[in-house]
Amino acid sequence: MQYLVEYMISILDNNWLRILMNVVIMAGGKGSRLGGMKKPLLEVCGVKLIDRALTVAKTINGVDKIFVCVGKDDLNAFKDYGDEKTAVVLCPGQGYVEDLIFILKRVSFPVLVLPADIPFLSNRVVMEFLNKALECKTDVATLNLCKGSECGEVGISLFRGLGGSWCNIYFDYTKEKELRDIDTYEDLQWAMGLCESMEDLKRLE
Repeated sequence: MQYLVEYMISILDNNWLRILMNVVIMAGGKGSRLGGMKKPLLEVCGVKLIDRALTVAKTINGVDKIFVCVGKDDLNAFKDYGDEKTAVVLCPGQGYVEDLIFILKRVSFPVLVLPADIPFLSNRVVMEFLNKALECKTDVATLNLCKGSECGEVGISLFRGLGGSWCNIYFDYTKEKELRDIDTYEDLQWAMGLCESMEDLKRLE
């Protein structure tokens, strides 16, 4: 399959890979298991989840443009997020897969997809994923977090195109803190508990 655009890879002095690419942040979640709360706008440790995703995206070398995919009911809440590097895009709101396909058809590849519901997402873990994803020769590489033999996707993927070839990249549960998303009240309580633990450590310093 012919990719829509060429991409360049060069080795930096720190041996991380630099990619010329776009980033899509999926921020259209309805939060149905959280009583309808808008997950991207939830604050954990004083930081909104969407801001966490944007901060990570903006610290990745070689990112050209960041696209934030939102539904029509959330468009007004995100109106101030657009800038010279970031565009807020109105997606159909028909479901995650439908919205993802919608926006991928409108941006240039390669595309890094990030979720807007991981409170402790870090540049380090995303760069580790990208280094592994670039070893795959498939159209899509997606990150799975594993606990024992059970693995699940966390919403982080690298798309080189819309073909059908797929590569799964597995991270073990030692990276739970950086990759656990907020889907339920239990997840939210877990994240808030970590905030309190970090505050306790700061007071002891």
